[in-house]
Amino acid sequence: MDFFIQWVSNIIVYILIATIIMMLIPNTGLAKYVRFVASLLLIVMMLQPIFQLFKVNIKEVLAGYQSTTYEASGEIKNEINNKKNEIQATERAYILKQMAVQMKKEVEENITQDFKQVITNVELEVKEGVTTIKTAQDLSKVTVYVSAKKDETSNVEPVQEVSVNTTEPIQTDSEKIKQQELQNFLADRWQLEDKQIEVKMEGGE
Repeated sequence: MDFFIQWVSNIIVYILIATIIMMLIPNTGLAKYVRFVASLLLIVMMLQPIFQLFKVNIKEVLAGYQSTTYEASGEIKNEINNKKNEIQATERAYILKQMAVQMKKEVEENITQDFKQVITNVELEVKEGVTTIKTAQDLSKVTVYVSAKKDETSNVEPVQEVSVNTTEPIQTDSEKIKQQELQNFLADRWQLEDKQIEVKMEGGE
């Protein structure tokens, strides 16, 4: 209410002042421009409440819009990052699986024929900091599980008495030697260091 009274008062005062000024100005070309400017000022003063109203609302609307926009942008960005991480993890797992299959195919024939062993599984671990897996050089560790090859054509021998000595290690010296030979062979074929490969034999460690 105070704002409305002040607004009306300002308009009345302005009209009085403008009328006095127009009466004092001679009727020349300059009077036409003075009347034009005075009319514009009067229109501006009459529309002042509307300008004031829009000024307040615009600030509030913009503030709310910006807040909502930033919040929505943050949620969208987080969702995009999560989807990106999921896609990268899936792609990484697929690449490792295909690489393990390829590495197994590359050596399984020699291992079956030369070492009388069968590869049951190959597990790969990637070097820390490597994001894109391209070759075996990006691997930190390769764990190969092997088991003895079964000879289906061999005759079944009669069961003999078996004595178990619990003081002896589970893995025999010959198995350790074969395990080391397998490790060296795989390291040579895959162009890796011996320490990067771990061979786990059935009945061994």
